[in-house]
This record gives sequence, C-alpha cells and structure tokens, in this order.
Amino acid sequence: MTDPHIATHHHHWGWLDRLGMGLALVCAVHCLLTPVLVVCIPLIATSFWSDESFHLWMLAFVLPLTTASMFLGCRNHRDKFTVLLAVAGISFLIGGIFIGFSHGHHGHHHSILPASLFPHGWESFLTTLGGTLLVLAHIRNYRLCRKTSCSH
Repeated sequence: MTDPHIATHHHHWGWLDRLGMGLALVCAVHCLLTPVLVVCIPLIATSFWSDESFHLWMLAFVLPLTTASMFLGCRNHRDKFTVLLAVAGISFLIGGIFIGFSHGHHGHHHSILPASLFPHGWESFLTTLGGTLLVLAHIRNYRLCRKTSCSH
C-alpha cells in the first residue's frame, strides 16, 4: 500500500519537469519559427519574440528551473545521463546566445568573438539543439522520478 503523504509529495514537484519541458520546447520552436515568421509577418521583427533579450529571459527562467528540477530528481534516482543531457543542453543554449551577441544581432554591437569565427546559422542550431537536449533531460528526469517514486 502506498503512503498518501509520499504520493502527494511525489506529484507536488512533477510540475518542475513539465514546466521545464514546456520552456525548452518554446526555445526550440522560437529558433525554428522566428525566421519564417519574420518573412511572413514583418511586424514580428520589431517584437520581443525576435529580440535578443528573448534568449536572455528564457535562459533566466530555464537555468534555475532546470537546476532545481535536476537536483530534486537526480539526488534520488542518481541517473548521470540525465544530468549530462541537462548540462549539455544548458551549455548549447549559452553557446548559442554567446555567438548571437558576438555577431551583434538585433542592434547589439558586442565583439566577444570575431564575427567570421561562426556563421550566423550556428546561433539557431546551438540554441535549438540545447532546447531539444533540455526537453529530453526533463522527460528522462520526469520518468525516472515516477519510476523510483522520488520526492521530485
């Protein structure tokens, strides 16, 4: 028989992974759809959706959420591959944003890296890959937590 306190606590933290999956999907969809939307609806180019600060705001939400979710889940199921997926995802997101700022996208004129070092397509590729890896990390964490009945 299952302890009702454990079952309630068990479902209490599952929203972290569900929210993490949703935010990571928003990142991936953003990177894939923004170029199409800007061509189809030019007004989108002047919105927050296509501004570089969108990436920074998403990272500001995704980083602490992923950290909390992985800590709460992985401390119980101890799956290192889940942590690897999350760390790789965050790293690719940060790398994509870093490259975006180095190219001076959206009116920013930062010169962190020489613009010739990476083609413009790398920013979208890295952030989309990072978002995809985060979705996979959250799905795996969510499933492992359900399987092991951890308190996350």
